[in-house]
Amino acid sequence: MATLYQEARAAWRELGFTPNKARGQNFLVHERVIEAILRLMQLGERDRILEVGPGLGFVTRRLVGAERQVWAVEVDPLLVQWLGDSSLGACAGFHLLHGDVLETDLDRFLPAGKLKVVANLPYSVAAAVLLRLFEEGAHFSVLVVMLQKEVARRLTAAPGTPSYGALSVWSGLYGRVTEKVRVAPEAFTPKPRVDSTLLRLELLEQPALPAEELPALRAVVRAGFGQRRKMLGNALAGLFGGLGEIIFEKANVDPRRRAETLNLDEFGSLARAFRAMREAVR
Repeated sequence: MATLYQEARAAWRELGFTPNKARGQNFLVHERVIEAILRLMQLGERDRILEVGPGLGFVTRRLVGAERQVWAVEVDPLLVQWLGDSSLGACAGFHLLHGDVLETDLDRFLPAGKLKVVANLPYSVAAAVLLRLFEEGAHFSVLVVMLQKEVARRLTAAPGTPSYGALSVWSGLYGRVTEKVRVAPEAFTPKPRVDSTLLRLELLEQPALPAEELPALRAVVRAGFGQRRKMLGNALAGLFGGLGEIIFEKANVDPRRRAETLNLDEFGSLARAFRAMREAVR
């Protein structure tokens, strides 16, 4: 029986395919890591799954079942061709879309109700895709994602640590990481130069802060981390305008602090005070 590595190489020869570094195309070919993905997904017989970047379908074919269905989004046309011509293409439980998940209308593509997500995200788009999945969280219950180690650190970082940033805040706003698995470069072909981390992130039924506060929170977090070396009073001056002193006082946050020291609740307090003052002066 051919190994996944041999299968990948044979598929590339048949397609005339060369992995694209710009797209971060490193294909998972390690059976034990695939088993770890399946374990973290905690699959049920009738689960519905969104797979972002199915590649050659090595994980996908383990997901589709008698009553279990997969909706897959793949951006590479040659891989879409391969998947459509494979045994998956004839499977009633497999739904394939050629497109970019950042641009896909998920409301139209996905069925009603909650799905689980599995994704192997290249470094260049990982943060953007995660934010999209968080914001579309009404569709999803669990994310099982393969990330470059540095991105995983950002996702799980605590305030005051070097990796803490906007992605850490969004992770705490929308869910919680419950398991992590280190994945070595040897699990992929072509072999990347960095370690990866497999994460299970369980999404909250509702974001940790009220929906009406989220636009203000996004603005505050973006501005705060946009100039993270500056004290918040300076970093947020352009956003708060002449209301900064009042907003910091109402939020009970010292403007001499930096964004990297604030937890989610403190960012929420700033956003709440900002929203209230902005509405009061309209």
